[in-house]
Amino acid sequence: MDIVDSQIHFGPGGTGAVLAQMDALGIQACLVDEFWGLETWGPGYTLPNGTFRPTRPTVELAAALHPDRFAYVARVERLDPEVLGLIRIAGDDPNARAIRMIPAVTATETDAFAAGGYDDIFAVADDAGMPVFLFIAGHVELMPRYLKAFRGVTFIVDHCGMPMEAGIGMPDADRPDGAAAHPGPQVAYFDQVLKLAEHPNVLLKWSHAQGMFGELDYPSPGLIPHLRRAIDAFGVDRIMWASDHGGNQTGETWTQLLHYLLDSDGVTQEEKAWLFGRTVRTALDWARDT
Repeated sequence: MDIVDSQIHFGPGGTGAVLAQMDALGIQACLVDEFWGLETWGPGYTLPNGTFRPTRPTVELAAALHPDRFAYVARVERLDPEVLGLIRIAGDDPNARAIRMIPAVTATETDAFAAGGYDDIFAVADDAGMPVFLFIAGHVELMPRYLKAFRGVTFIVDHCGMPMEAGIGMPDADRPDGAAAHPGPQVAYFDQVLKLAEHPNVLLKWSHAQGMFGELDYPSPGLIPHLRRAIDAFGVDRIMWASDHGGNQTGETWTQLLHYLLDSDGVTQEEKAWLFGRTVRTALDWARDT
């Protein structure tokens, strides 16, 4: 089976170790969001207006050396004065398969998203032919206006679209303590996520499900009924698996994050072919062995 992990994180000096793990697990390719941790939000640098501009030196080199094994998402920030140009540049790079934005991280960005503040960004993504991964945890009801306005853009909802895992803190400059810890899990919210299925240009990234649904005991058989609801709503051709290896915060190993689903008898082999590779390759126009 062609297994593609549609989100991992790794940083400097990690390419060889990641390749060895991929080979051991039978993972053909990985889509990487280079991220060195919440402590620094690096790699990158702070602009004069205070906005952090992410960079991705490790994965750009990894993808240049191993284009059949690695591609990346270009994470960009709305308040970067060059954000539109950065999207166009990413669109010219054959190893950049999408952009990624994280409007649910702060209340300011969530409010801007709700007010239409991402229109110019998505218009340029449409023009550049770039799919958009969105971290919009617990705020998916804000998406339909964009899904209707930018029907040519493929949107992929990160981490099941669900509110964050219990106790996970995210930076939020709008709070005096500097962080907002989500109570999670909020399983009933999945009904809101499933409503997105009526829009044909939105896909779902099946990741962080253990924490989002409160099913932490490997192999987490209680996740399969939730996944079946997603398959029934979206179709398996609009759902992609990701481990979020390097960013997973509930303790599972990369092996466990793969095999709880790969070994499940609650999902057919044909469905697994889509979940583990065919969906992400189709959505991102990412042919095998290119």
